[in-house]
Amino acid sequence: MQPRMIVVAGPPGSGKSSVFPVAGFGIKYFNSDDRAAELNGGSYRSIPTNIREIVNREFEAFVQGCIARLESFAIETTLRSEITFHQVRLAKAVGFVTDMRYLALRDFSIHLTRVKARADAGGHSASETILRKIYQASLTNLSRAVVEMDDLWVYDNSLVGGPPILLLQSEQGAIRFLIDTPPSWLNTALRRE
Repeated sequence: MQPRMIVVAGPPGSGKSSVFPVAGFGIKYFNSDDRAAELNGGSYRSIPTNIREIVNREFEAFVQGCIARLESFAIETTLRSEITFHQVRLAKAVGFVTDMRYLALRDFSIHLTRVKARADAGGHSASETILRKIYQASLTNLSRAVVEMDDLWVYDNSLVGGPPILLLQSEQGAIRFLIDTPPSWLNTALRRE
């Protein structure tokens, strides 16, 4: 059986950890936020830059190690940078199948509201300016995920207390919409407007 690289992605506040916790896939996993909190005395608040740097190195070593051992693994990311795509290319080059579950919300304001609520409950946060930059970069990179991932499922997780709505599936870059009218954020991300 081919090893799998599972990526749970989406902007902050989209519900990645709640809907698709990486520990739930039954394979090795790494959650950077949980590891940073662990190194920060159990707190998700005010995580210092040096701890984030340590966690980033551990995260990269984890991914590289799993790829080298041909061992299936799951990770979570905001998909704001090139690193995930670099890791995907490395994994695919040695025979991994790559899957992504991508979650987003109807508009940025809902992401912001959820991140603020998470912070109020003791979770991690960032400034609105940083959150907006991550949100925009994540949506921009979604179109790359369509091309680079073997399988991709995109969800709208705007409904409070409800299940996320599966909007599209993509296999080997071939998109199949599962709803008649995609939300504007998805059209924008796929440059369909």
